[in-house]
Amino acid sequence: MRRFGLQLLLLTIIAMIANPRLLMGAASPQFIMEAPESLEPLAAQLKEINPQSLQRMMDFMGLQHPGPPIRVILAPNGSPLAQEAPAWMSGYAVSEASTIVLLTDRSLTYPNNSLNDVFLHEIGHILAHRAAGEHPLPRWFDEGLAMMTARRWDLEDRARLVWAMVSGTQISLNDLNTLFVKDEASVRRAYVLAYAFTLDLLEHTGQDTPKRILAKVRQGIPFSEAFAQTTFMTLRQAKEQFWSRQTLWSRWIPVATSSGMVWLSITLLAFWAFTRQRKRAAAIKKQWREDDFDL
Repeated sequence: MRRFGLQLLLLTIIAMIANPRLLMGAASPQFIMEAPESLEPLAAQLKEINPQSLQRMMDFMGLQHPGPPIRVILAPNGSPLAQEAPAWMSGYAVSEASTIVLLTDRSLTYPNNSLNDVFLHEIGHILAHRAAGEHPLPRWFDEGLAMMTARRWDLEDRARLVWAMVSGTQISLNDLNTLFVKDEASVRRAYVLAYAFTLDLLEHTGQDTPKRILAKVRQGIPFSEAFAQTTFMTLRQAKEQFWSRQTLWSRWIPVATSSGMVWLSITLLAFWAFTRQRKRAAAIKKQWREDDFDL
C-alpha cells in the first residue's frame, strides 16, 4: 500500500511539472465588481460566469495565468461614464487599466445579444492584451479575437457579411481599423468584417494561430512581423486571399439554404399566392359588373 502511495505521489509530481497550470489550480480571471445598490444583483449574476468559458478563452489566447483581478464597473445611463460613451455602445474595456465598463441601460446592438455577451467580449479584450504582453494589437485583430471568444458565427453574421459585401467595396486592414471610430453603421460593418477575416484566417492557418501570434508579440516582435512568421504570408497577402474567397455565391448560399430562410420563403410564397388569388377574384367580379351580370 505504501509503495502504491509513493507511485501515486510520483505520478502527481510528474503531471504538475508537465502542466504547471495544475500547480496554480487552473486559475481563472477574478473580478472586482463596482455597482450602485440597485445593480448589485446584476453584478452578482455576472460574477458567476462559467469558469470553463473563461478557461477556454485563456487557452485560445495562450495564457497560462489570468493575471490580476479585472475591475468591472456597472454604469447606468445617468452616470458620467455612460454620458461620455457613444449612444450605441453597451460596454467597453480599458485594457491597460484592466477595467471593463458595462453600460447596463443601453439597448444592445450587434454583435451582442445580451449583457453577458458584452461582458465576455470585453473580457476577451483584456485577455488578448495580457497575452500580447501589453504590446499594441491592430483593432481588427483585437475585435476579431474578442468576438470569437464571445459568440459563434451564425446566420446573422453570414447575412451581415453578405450585406457588407453588397453595400461597400473591398477595404484594407488599415481602413478596417478606421471604421471602428466612425458612425454606428460603419462600426457594425467593421465588427462583421473583423470577425469574418479572423475566422477565415483560422480556418486556413489553424486554430492555434492567435496564441502563436500573441506569443511572438509578447516577445516584442511587431505584430506585422509576428503575423508573417506565424502564417507565412504578409498582412496584404492575407487580406487579398480573404477577399478572393468572399464571393457572393459562397456567402449567400448558406444564408439562402438555411432552415429559417426556407420557412420565410414558403411564407412569402403563400402570401404572394393568396394576394394574387384575391386580385384575380376581384378582377373577375369587376368584369361581371361591367357585363351587367347579376351578382
